[in-house]
Amino acid sequence: MKNMRIAKLYCIALFLVLAFGLSSSTRVPHVRKHYLKFINNLSNKVLNVNCKNLNPYIDLNLHILLPGEVYEFNYDITRSMNFSCDLRHGFTSTVFSIGDKATKRACGGNHCIWKSQDDGVYLLNRRTKQYKFMYKWGQ
Repeated sequence: MKNMRIAKLYCIALFLVLAFGLSSSTRVPHVRKHYLKFINNLSNKVLNVNCKNLNPYIDLNLHILLPGEVYEFNYDITRSMNFSCDLRHGFTSTVFSIGDKATKRACGGNHCIWKSQDDGVYLLNRRTKQYKFMYKWGQ
């Protein structure tokens, strides 16, 4: 009889833990991944890629891409995340945000592909499969 009461108490406790655990987990914000790819399509020039987030501070370090090479990374999107990337070759560069809503809309989602060419930086719209000129070097 005593064992039956203990078993019932364990069942009730387990039910309460599961019920409250599930209800509190629904309040956790949905986190999505943002995927980025940088392609060096410069004619015979090295491309330096350095991406950073300010809050919280995250520096992905300098990546040196030879012609035709690719650098990829991904991160979890949160409200405070707003990466910017500094792309440079030789003495010219351009710095731009990669995580804002306008950029995600321009690339057609959370998978953005950036291509560096001699005249500037292009962004692939994955829905139209077309590259769009985004930034001129030196701006």
